Amino acid sequence: MEELQMLLENFWILRDDRENFNKIRDAENKIKPFVEEKLGYRLIINPYIIKLEKVPSDVEEWMGIDAFQMPMDYAFLCLLLAFLEDKGPEDQFVLSNITEYIEAQYDGPDKVDWTLFQHRKSLVRVLNFAVDIGIIKIDDGDHERFSESEDTEVLYENTGISRYFLRSFNREITEDMKIEDFLQEDLNLSNSKDAVIQRRHRAYRKLILSPSVYSEGPDDQDFMYIKNYRNTIAKDLEEYLDAKLHLHKTSAFVLFNDNKYLRSYFPDKNKNISDIMLQASKIIRQMIEDGKLAYNPDDTIDITEAEFINIILKVKERFSDGWYKSYREMSEKQLIEEVIENMESFKMIKRVEELHSIKILPMAAKLIGEYPPDFEKGEGADE
Repeated sequence: MEELQMLLENFWILRDDRENFNKIRDAENKIKPFVEEKLGYRLIINPYIIKLEKVPSDVEEWMGIDAFQMPMDYAFLCLLLAFLEDKGPEDQFVLSNITEYIEAQYDGPDKVDWTLFQHRKSLVRVLNFAVDIGIIKIDDGDHERFSESEDTEVLYENTGISRYFLRSFNREITEDMKIEDFLQEDLNLSNSKDAVIQRRHRAYRKLILSPSVYSEGPDDQDFMYIKNYRNTIAKDLEEYLDAKLHLHKTSAFVLFNDNKYLRSYFPDKNKNISDIMLQASKIIRQMIEDGKLAYNPDDTIDITEAEFINIILKVKERFSDGWYKSYREMSEKQLIEEVIENMESFKMIKRVEELHSIKILPMAAKLIGEYPPDFEKGEGADE
């Protein structure tokens, strides 16, 4: 169901996107039973926005706002949302109104200093994000120039939808709340405090939002739910998301068919790093078949960091003729760090820093990639 795929891929759908807005609104009765009963999510539909509140089952490294680079970015976003609370739709304001408000309200470890490039750049990232998702509009000016000079001025307009950005809670948010408290609070809000229903919601959320779901042992109730209800889950995934459930002894995956609405997925055919990760998986699987790597009982493989680095270097030696120029000419140190970081993000490996080792997870051998035998190097090919 493409309407549900759009909701999963986007933070929200605004009424300005009239075609998709109407398409989803017309499909509300088909979408709601799945998102409410299986995922425990709230689907908000009003004249301004359509939003599926996608709360994860577990917090993972890749989650967050891609463009943000430091905690200060998130603090500035919260202060911008607070600033907009006092503004009505179509109210105008200038950049200096925002900087003055943030400077007065910021309660971080360091005082905000707009003479510092790092602080100005942090605010620019937040303003770009705010414009991208539609909570403010630029009427005149360019806030990118604020990175170069604190004297830059920009005229903005409040769209009025910032009030729908944050979720509602039934309790006061205090400084001692942990991430787990927020996740449990959402499960408590999702229809029932019944343990069986909450387990169903957690299992479906893990499958749909994570690249892979791994069993945490014989007492892992969520994985046991997936195994016990695999036929029902497989039917739901096929009917609502045109996707297939692949269930193994210690892992589960949801494989989506290619479609135009999916953007954050693996492998991403528009990113060369996806190719390189698949090629690393090819080498890993070959080493398993040759008896050079041995499985643990939980289907993981432990190797040293040095051994894993050798795998990456083998990938470079064997496949780099087909890579983009930026990867062909990248330093070995940078290439190794980027491959490890991305494979860890997609739950293909896990660094064990205290042992200087790498745990290879089942996802790393699930999908592999290599060039066809008649592949010819594309000289000069780049992004």
